[in-house]
Order: sequence, then C-alpha cells, then structure tokens
Amino acid sequence: MDKSSGVALGRLVLALDRTVATLVTAPRGLDVPVRSVALIDADDVRFGLDHAARTADVHLLVGLSDEESAVLLGGLGSHRPVAVLGKAPSELLTEVAARLGTAVVGIDRHARWERVYNLVAHVLDAARADAAAGESMESGATGDLFELAAELARRTNGLVSIEDERSHVLAYSSAGDEADELRRLSILGREGPPDMLAWLRQWGVMDALRTSSGVVAVSERADLGLRPRRAAAIRAPGSGEFLGVVWLQQAARPFAPDTDEVLVGAAAVAARVIARRRTAGTGHDELVRRLLGARGEVIDVDDLAAQLHLRTTEPVTVVGFAGRSNPDGPPAPLAADRSRLSALTLHASAFSPSSVTATIGDRAYAVLPGVAGEAATDWARVSVDATARQFDARIRAVVAGPDVLASVPRLRAQIDRVLDAATLEGELIDEVTTVAASRTGVLLGEIVALLADNPDLVDPRVTELADLDERTGSGFTASLRAYLDRFGDVRAAADDLHVHPNTLRYRIRRIETLTGMDLADPATRLVVALSLRVR
Repeated sequence: MDKSSGVALGRLVLALDRTVATLVTAPRGLDVPVRSVALIDADDVRFGLDHAARTADVHLLVGLSDEESAVLLGGLGSHRPVAVLGKAPSELLTEVAARLGTAVVGIDRHARWERVYNLVAHVLDAARADAAAGESMESGATGDLFELAAELARRTNGLVSIEDERSHVLAYSSAGDEADELRRLSILGREGPPDMLAWLRQWGVMDALRTSSGVVAVSERADLGLRPRRAAAIRAPGSGEFLGVVWLQQAARPFAPDTDEVLVGAAAVAARVIARRRTAGTGHDELVRRLLGARGEVIDVDDLAAQLHLRTTEPVTVVGFAGRSNPDGPPAPLAADRSRLSALTLHASAFSPSSVTATIGDRAYAVLPGVAGEAATDWARVSVDATARQFDARIRAVVAGPDVLASVPRLRAQIDRVLDAATLEGELIDEVTTVAASRTGVLLGEIVALLADNPDLVDPRVTELADLDERTGSGFTASLRAYLDRFGDVRAAADDLHVHPNTLRYRIRRIETLTGMDLADPATRLVVALSLRVR
C-alpha cells in the first residue's frame, strides 16, 4: 500500500477523539503514516495466531496482560508498529514501546473493541478512497463522514454523530467535555442508561425519524442528563430507504439559526456517501462470492486476484461456518445476523490481513491466504468459542486446504459437503474439523440422505417398530440403536440409556420377537442400523 493511502497518526487520534482515545506517548511524532490495523487478543497470542497480524501499523491489544503485551512488542523483530492501542496501558508497556519508537494510545475502558476497530478501519478506508479519487483528507473532502461531521458541527455549534440504520456510530465530531452520557456511550459502542433509552422509546424518537423527512427535535431531560438534540434521517437517493440518522447534540452555545436547513443538507450528503460505499461493498462481496464459485462459472483467477489484491501463487485455506442445531430447534442462519458476520470478518482480518470473507446462503466463508491448515483450524476453534461467548450462539466450522487460489471453489464444495452431512450425522462430525477428518461422517450422512430419499430402501421392520413406539411410548428404537451403536455391548448401551442391563436385555429379546430380526446376523445389524439413522 502506498503512502498516499495512509493517514497521519495524529489525524487518526483526532478522529477517535478524547471520548475514545488519549495519546500517552508518540516517540516518532504524530506525522507518521498509518496504513493498516490489526486486532490481537489474548487467544491469538495464546494459540500463536497473531503472526500474520504483526506487520500491521496499529495493534489493538485486547485482553493482553502487561507482560504479554511487552513480550509481543519485543518479539516483532525488525517491524516497528506505529502505535499500539490498549485500555489502561501500563508503565511497562509504555517503556517497551518508547524503546521501539512506537506510540501508545489509551482507550476508554468502557469502549467496545469491535467499535474501536471499526472506527479505525473506517478512517483508513476513507483515506484510501480519497487517495484513489485524487482527494486528501487534509483538504476537507466531503467524501468522508468524519469530515462531514466536523463541518456540520462547525456550522451548527453542535456535537455531531452519524449512525447507520442499526444505531452503530459511523462517524462523529470532536466532543470535548460537552458530550452527554448518551452520546458518549453511543460512540464507545455501549448502550445508554436504560431509563434514558426507555424515555426515548416512549417519546417515539426512532419511529418519528423513520417516518419523517424533516428534522426531529428531542427535548432536554436534565434529570436524565440528556441534552437537547436535533436529528434528521438519512435516506437513500431515489428509493428513500432508511440508512441511518444524523444526530446533533446541543453543546455550550445555542444552535445556529440555520441549523435545521444545514442538518437536512448534511443528511443528504451522508446518504450519498453511505450509498456509494455500500455499492462498493456489494461489488467486493460479489467478487469474493465469485472467487468461492458461488455463480457456478469457471473463475478467472488472475482477474479476481488482481481486484481482491491477492497473489495467485500464495496457497490459501478456506474455512466455512454454519449454525449448529439447538436443543429447542433448527440452527439459526448464520448469514442473518450481521453482528456475528462483522465479528467474523474482524477476526479474519486480524488473523490474516489479506483475508476476504463472504456469505452464501446461510453460511459464511473466510479465505485465508498464506495460512497453513493447522493454524487455520486453531483460528476457527477460537472463532467458534468467541461466537459462543459473545453471542450465545452455536456454530460449526470446517477447514479445507491449503491449496492454490484457483482451487477455492473446490475447497468450498468440500466444506459444503461436510456441513450438509453434519445436519444428519452431527454427532460424528466435530464442532471444528477439517475435510480430511470428516470423511466417515460425510459418507455416512450421504448414505443416510440417499436412504431418506428412497423410503423403499429402509427396513420396514424399523418403520413398524417406530410406529409402535409412537403409539405406546415403548422406546424400542432408542434401545435398539444404543445396542447397535455399542456393537452389542449390553452394559455400555445400558449406561447410555441409564437403565439396568437386564432391562435392556429384555427389550432386545422383545424386539427380536416382535419384528423377527436376527440381531446376531451382521448383515441384519448393518441394514437395521442404517434404517434407524434415517428414522
């Protein structure tokens, strides 16, 4: 990446504002360009997954102890990051960073790391976009939402924040010490106080914004610490689709006389910026889907690699993710939850900065250049565990590769084969696995699926036994399956069923009498076991 696509460290710190960030030390000054960012958490260091991210200019140190942070910085070799960002950075970290010429930026302890990462990435993306268009962030280009927020704040005397349709902050103006608690917590990625949010809902602020084309006023509530506000909806040019809100909090001075007119104009500019970036994002997503073979055509790997900034000679590993079945119902489609997808993209970028991610149907895929299979499996396991912790959601991951870039569609097809089989034979396929380690479960799942599509191939004695269970609640099929899964070991099967071995022996004799099965015959056991899996 060339120098023009970077942004000065001082500019980045100013964009984050004192609400989020405080500069602790900058040994090389504030004009050093920043071009890339990586989030490195304790799991990345513990499992050795941080190597690919170490070359980034800015490191976000998430959950690392003082000693772990110091060891990480000391082990970077010749690379000297421009800055490290951490919550409550210690004297030890500051001293080590100073020796390396690396700046230290303290992050508010209430800030959500994914919000900080997204804000830093947004500033860098805006710098790259302006550089590509021949513009400069320093010149006040209106193509950047941070610049728009700063200009709107100057014109209206207020404090500006620009949010998307899910109330995620995209950009904001410098706040100083005049921001109220709702604004501060929104920027940090935390929910506002419950009583304040309840009052806003009761007043119908969001409903008014979604239905109104004008400015919505929010009165002051001194008892809640809520300052007066103005807000205008951001709507897509042409369609009028709701894209977000431009919020304007009153500061020490009153709003300017033409505030409402300027605010409506700013919302229109924000709509053009957001729409343009979404169009670019959609194009990127489509390129990744084509790389994954989602369109069915033979891919032009050289063209796609050039557009996605990948090297055709570098081996890649593909990881596929899908929701796992919950006890109370089928798996939730992973692609339906944008927060999970954003977290997945963030983790993939931190692990492998040149990675690309996309969703196809209800599954998500990450293409990881230059990553060996074992490291990818470790990363997938960390991602699955993190999803469970952060979202209380069960997902499954399958790793394929490494292989050449042109083989990505084939690797995805292998992953899909495993995920498809897991819907039928999930207990035989680990939560995090590789294509090679899942062959038994895949083949068995496909055999069971074939039998399910051809009911005439299912042993009718099993069907009759299942019907008897439904009528009488006898539980014969569960007993028979446990017995066959344990290869006739009555004691082990009885333990699985939590019954006495003699009880199970009686049930097996009863099953043979009722159905005429000869469970001593290997062929009978095979056919019956497969038929039970269909049921």
